Amino acid sequence: MKNICCTMALAGFSLLLNSTAAAPKDAGASRSPNIIFIITDDHGFNDLEATDLRDEVDMPNIHKLTSNGALMTQAYCTAPQCVPSRAGIVTGRYQQKFGLERNGEGPLPKNQQSIAMRLKKRGYKTGHVGKWHLEPNRKTTKWFEETGCTSMADAPKEAVNAHRPQGFGYDEYAQGSGNTYWSNFDVNGKSLKPQQINYKIYEKRAHTNKFRLQIQTELALNFIERHAPKPDPFFLYLAYYGPHSPLNAPKSLTDQVLSAEALATKGYDNTKKPYTNRSNFARPYTEAEVRQQGLALLKGIDNGVGKIIQQLEKSGELDNTILFFMGDNGAPLSTKSWDGSVNDPWIGSKGIILEGGARIPYFVYWKGVIEAQVFKKAVNTLDAGATAVALAGGDPSKDSMLDGVDLMPFLTGKNQRELNRYIYQRYMNTAAIIDGKYKFMTHENGEELLFDVSLDAPGKHNAAKELHETVNLINKMPEKAAELRKALADWKNDLPVPKYEGGYHDSLLDFIEKQRGAPGTARRR
Repeated sequence: MKNICCTMALAGFSLLLNSTAAAPKDAGASRSPNIIFIITDDHGFNDLEATDLRDEVDMPNIHKLTSNGALMTQAYCTAPQCVPSRAGIVTGRYQQKFGLERNGEGPLPKNQQSIAMRLKKRGYKTGHVGKWHLEPNRKTTKWFEETGCTSMADAPKEAVNAHRPQGFGYDEYAQGSGNTYWSNFDVNGKSLKPQQINYKIYEKRAHTNKFRLQIQTELALNFIERHAPKPDPFFLYLAYYGPHSPLNAPKSLTDQVLSAEALATKGYDNTKKPYTNRSNFARPYTEAEVRQQGLALLKGIDNGVGKIIQQLEKSGELDNTILFFMGDNGAPLSTKSWDGSVNDPWIGSKGIILEGGARIPYFVYWKGVIEAQVFKKAVNTLDAGATAVALAGGDPSKDSMLDGVDLMPFLTGKNQRELNRYIYQRYMNTAAIIDGKYKFMTHENGEELLFDVSLDAPGKHNAAKELHETVNLINKMPEKAAELRKALADWKNDLPVPKYEGGYHDSLLDFIEKQRGAPGTARRR
């Protein structure tokens, strides 16, 4: 939504970013840069202003960063579900290699090394804020058996903590997604013994009216404020719990985005209220109200990112901080779980590795180092970890436990070669390999599909030209299919056999056919 409502905020933020314009500098000229990963949850590809096909998204702070940094328009998660995707981001490694392929297969194994652990060895102060989702939980029944307990109620405290951020190299942490956080510091900057803090009752209910995104922002700001002035660089992993449900955004956020009535004029139904799952929706919602909630949660994230940039500017560290922003997977679209985000122009959703579930919002911003650009080459979330290690002085190409690529030579123009490599995906009974604009997919039922998933320009979709995952090229391009079939098979042959019951979808072809016309699948195509 690019309207007059955000003009003043955008102008002020623009002035903030440009008020102390610095000459471009060599990325390695001074001490290693501060590194921030911002991870959003169930965030659809459509939902940055730069990629918005519907003129609904109002995120001026983030839009300023995408306009002045590298907007990655072909970026992928490593799984279309939270736990495995985050396991990949945290370790910089394909999580399929260590057998964590879906929710319930955790926790993150202790024999894996995180990006935070690597950076800590190189002098970084490391911090985690927000959703972790890699610790034991009620679904990790295999871990219960191995640990000799039956549930979280009798799980040994030390064993649980070993799989929390503190067990993977994070010096400071406030792990949580709602009001309660496993923390060793609070929103005031006070260091604590590790404990659960419930901000509904903490400090005599002083924080009870704060929404979860506000709490996460305040925790992040506090970490930055305390560590930005110090000589050692910092690494912050900020995992916002949004636009993931529950959809309970306060009026202060819904008032900042399009109303349900305005969304009804854009084609969202505002009469029936089919969205009634109590754990996801604060009350019964219409389709228009769900979309408004999603936009409000994204607005809350955008407000937080704006404050983070202001804090970095205030501390004098904006020029020496690189920021990676990425979604963990695409948005869900069912009436039981839709979070209000949209995957346009792609087919598919969370839970399947079609583009709607696997292609994510992603950008990299570093003032004065990375010039404004639309980066069209295929990347994935593992590249953030490899790039971070390289910026810290390591060599990710010599680390057999890292599967990403250092993006800096490509983002700064120092490397003019093509970014040639395959990107892999496997989720339960489906696998895929991406080679540039081509995506080859297989299903255990024998289906094989080859798609051209190119996108001409962000925020635009030429339905006549960009057929995406609607036209199977398998018979028209047999040589390309054979090349990718073999490469995918070679990769899968080196992986543990996935463990699942019944798979997720019986047929990719049937799923694609059913998705046409579903919420969030480019209705105006």
